[in-house]
Amino acid sequence: MTYQTSKTPARAVEADVIICGSGPVGLSFAYLLGRAGIRAVLLEKRPGTTTLPKGQYVHSQTAELYLQWGVWDMLDTAGWEIQRSNGQGFYVNVANGPVAQVRSATGSDAEYRRKWEQLTPVYPRKIPASDYEAAILHKASQWPSLTTYFNTEAHTITPLDDRVEVEATDRITGEQLTFSARYLIASDGAHSVVRNQIGQGEDYGPAFTNQILVEFEAELKNTLGKDGFFHSFVLDPRYPGWFGSEHPETGLWRYSFRHDEDELPEEAAIIERLRGALGMPDLPVRIEKTYRFDYTTGLLRNWREGNILFAGDAAHWHSPWGGFGANSGVQDANNLSWKLALVLKGLAGDELIDSYVAERKSKALQTVKSATYNSLHYQAIAQSAILGEPDMPRTGQISQEARDFLEERMMSHGGNAVLHTGYQLGTTYNSSAVIRDGATPPTPRLAEYIESTTPGARAPHIWLTGKDANRISLVTMWGMWFSLVVTRQATEWQRIIDTYRDPGLPLHLVDLSAQGEYVPEEPKFTALYRGEDDCGMVLVRPDGFVARRFYGDAATEGADFLADTLHRILGQDVSARVLAPSVV
Repeated sequence: MTYQTSKTPARAVEADVIICGSGPVGLSFAYLLGRAGIRAVLLEKRPGTTTLPKGQYVHSQTAELYLQWGVWDMLDTAGWEIQRSNGQGFYVNVANGPVAQVRSATGSDAEYRRKWEQLTPVYPRKIPASDYEAAILHKASQWPSLTTYFNTEAHTITPLDDRVEVEATDRITGEQLTFSARYLIASDGAHSVVRNQIGQGEDYGPAFTNQILVEFEAELKNTLGKDGFFHSFVLDPRYPGWFGSEHPETGLWRYSFRHDEDELPEEAAIIERLRGALGMPDLPVRIEKTYRFDYTTGLLRNWREGNILFAGDAAHWHSPWGGFGANSGVQDANNLSWKLALVLKGLAGDELIDSYVAERKSKALQTVKSATYNSLHYQAIAQSAILGEPDMPRTGQISQEARDFLEERMMSHGGNAVLHTGYQLGTTYNSSAVIRDGATPPTPRLAEYIESTTPGARAPHIWLTGKDANRISLVTMWGMWFSLVVTRQATEWQRIIDTYRDPGLPLHLVDLSAQGEYVPEEPKFTALYRGEDDCGMVLVRPDGFVARRFYGDAATEGADFLADTLHRILGQDVSARVLAPSVV
């Protein structure tokens, strides 16, 4: 499904924020800033959301955001079932079956969901980007402060003292348009126009060039379909590449390989190669479409240039292995949007925006390293495994020794490329928007997630039961405000929150005391949110990360504690103005 909107602007358009690029990152900014009431314009040269077969892996923390936004419900029937998108397999050729594999799940869909529901209300799924981009745009379009301009290509970026101007061309009429805003967000992808004009220095890694992706129709339900891998790698040195699982809506399969010629390969050559990789020389094959693509590796050094901010692939770009790209970029948007909104509303100082760079750049470095490792590690595994296997092309088999080699290496590869629970949920931040209390957050690991309420960590998921007997996750309460999760003295905390009503600070009480509206279901709630030291309040930022914890008496210390916390996070230049006189 593809939603598209376009409005013809006047000669010059004023806004608070210009968003360049409407991939999942730009669309997430559009939704979040629009929800906050910020005047935003979204510029995109394409006529609508993507129709390309890309970006399918939705990580669990991204799915949590989609759940908060109402997007996840729109994707309920989209994408692949777990058993049709289950990890990675290695073949000499497909007809002879897999010789090694790593699975995301070893049981049923229900068992897979039960595994994840201890950590998150939504489990990671494979969903086409065409579906989730369209769903985010649909939700974002409800906000009156957001205006979208498709078929609008930005070409000249001009930073000024207190604003940014963008000159663009309407690709349908040829009209030249001018947009002006206080801030510009560059979310225009790995080939970012904004970065190319404004960016100041890049650190590069390896390039993976001359890649071909073929969408094709063939009867493979009893081979690739039965095996159920999301990616299937071919070891035969005559046909190296990978297959992607059957698209759940179009029924098309994908095959990708390297092709160093300038021209796209002829259809007959593609079909011959496909049949060779499949080990099915007589299989009827119909080619739907052929694409050429490259992916490079890099990290922008400065994510902020005055009032211009970079996010997603415009700030960090890399190979697709591990499904990090769109997920990392959506998390960028979730981190920056609430900060930008508070600054634009006069409730925080401009320096709060700098915490976005401090927090997300460290995560991006882990992301770029991990994606690069995955790409090169796959190549190393494949090339190493086929050494000393001279009969492999003729027999379509490898020795038991080679199988054992593959299985052993795939275990560590799977932790990085398939099973990375730690990457998805274990992000920790360290910046001026996090106030430490002496505790050290868990060290981020790719494959292992340790739940924690240490400041800087993701506030953990807890199942709650309401008075109406409905079961909800604590993480669905984040997004629009600072949440005070209290385990005692809820009445006193509500009184303190009420003193901030006039300045309009987004503060919200989550009463999980014995008298509260919700009852935590799990014993881990006490361990995480109260702890041995009787924590009385955990302050969770709008993006779902812990800002600070309180252990004292709310009646005597709570007001000063909250005032100090907001003063330190929002910035000294605005704190005296926005903090209520009774608590400063």
